[in-house]
Amino acid sequence: MSEEKARRYAPDLMAGQVALVTGSGSGMGRATALEMASCGARLALFARREGPLEETAEMIRAAGGEAFVVPGDTRDADSIEIAMGRIKDHYGRLDVLVNNAGGQYIAAARDITNKGFEAVIRNNLIGSWQMTRAAADHFMYDNGGSIVFVTAISTRTALTGFTHTVAARAGVTGMMKTLAAEWGEYGIRLNCVAPGTIKTEALGRYPIPPERWKQLNRSVLNRMGAAEDIAGTIIFLASKLGGFMTGEDIYVDGGETLHMGHDARDMINPDMFEKRERGDGKNE
Repeated sequence: MSEEKARRYAPDLMAGQVALVTGSGSGMGRATALEMASCGARLALFARREGPLEETAEMIRAAGGEAFVVPGDTRDADSIEIAMGRIKDHYGRLDVLVNNAGGQYIAAARDITNKGFEAVIRNNLIGSWQMTRAAADHFMYDNGGSIVFVTAISTRTALTGFTHTVAARAGVTGMMKTLAAEWGEYGIRLNCVAPGTIKTEALGRYPIPPERWKQLNRSVLNRMGAAEDIAGTIIFLASKLGGFMTGEDIYVDGGETLHMGHDARDMINPDMFEKRERGDGKNE
C-alpha cells in the first residue's frame, strides 16, 4: 500500500471492523482488501487458491495491517460454513462482506450448453447468495453490517458473448435490492458496484490482445479503469461514509454506458465535431 493510497481515506475509517473479501487473491478483490486494511479494517481473505491469498496477506502485514487467510469456494456451502466458523473463532465478528468472486467465459449464446450456463450462474449468483446468507446467519442478523456485491455494467445494457453472466449479474442486482428491503430492519445494508472495463490480470483470460482492449474501451475519460477505482467505491459503500445508502447499484465505468444510445460521431463525418460544425450545414 503506497502512502498515496493510504491517504485517500482516513486511516481509522474502518477501525475496529472485520471485512471478508472474496476473490481477494488478485485484481479488484486484492485492491479492495489492501485499501480496507489501510483504513484500519482487519481482513479475512477468501478464495479457492491459498497461495495468492497469502501474497495479499503478506502485503497487508508488511504495511502494518492484519489479515487472516480463509481458503474456500463460494460454490460450496460446506466450505463457506467452515470459513465462517474460522472467522468467528479468529475475530469474533464480521462487519463487512464484499462478494467479489465470480467468473465467466466468452461464447455466443447458441454455443452455451446448459451445463456451462448453470456453471456461470452457480459461480456468480448462487455463490454470492450462499456467502450473503452465511454472513447474515452467523453475524449480521444480530449486529448489522454492510454487504457489497461486485457485478457488471451488463444489467444496464446488452453484452453479447456473455448471455450467461448477464443473467447471473442481473440476478445478483435483483437479489441485492430485495434483500436490502427485507434486511434493513436488522441494520444490514446491501449495495452493488458495477465496474466497466477494468485493467487487471483477468483481461488476459480472454482471447483478446491488449491493444484490442484499448480499441474496445468506450470510457469517455479515454482510459481503462483500474482496480483501485473499484476499491474506492466499495469502501465508500461499506464504511460509515455510505451509512445511509442501501439497495443502490453504482456504476463505476468511466462513462462507458453513456454510449447506450446512438453516438452521432459513429453515424456521420467525425471531422465535423473537430471543426464544431452543425449537422444541418447552417454553421454559426
